[in-house]
Amino acid sequence: MVSTEEEITRRLSETDSVRKARRAQAATTVGLLARRHVDLAGQLAELERELGQVLTAARDVIDVPELADVTDIPAADLSRWREQAVKPARRRKRQDGGKDTGGANPRSTTSALAARVDDSAGS
Repeated sequence: MVSTEEEITRRLSETDSVRKARRAQAATTVGLLARRHVDLAGQLAELERELGQVLTAARDVIDVPELADVTDIPAADLSRWREQAVKPARRRKRQDGGKDTGGANPRSTTSALAARVDDSAGS
């Protein structure tokens, strides 16, 4: 037996509502995780700056190999943090190739993605 138009419409509506709920949940979860990622990346960058400053300030009393020995932190990590602290900050190239972003902040593609995900979750 062939379904009626009303039955077909009802079935499609049920399928669409389940899909819409799953899409909203996925978009919401991605948005939350992306925001956490941005926050944690910022915290990590700040922590690395602090490490570099302490390593630079203590350079006259303890060197990297000795610090590595007493802390069990690889000398390569200690050196990298210290070198990052003494390097002048470089300006990063725009990832959008210099295109006008319409007032959007080009600083973080992750936060831009999170914003787009949030917008789509509300739809």
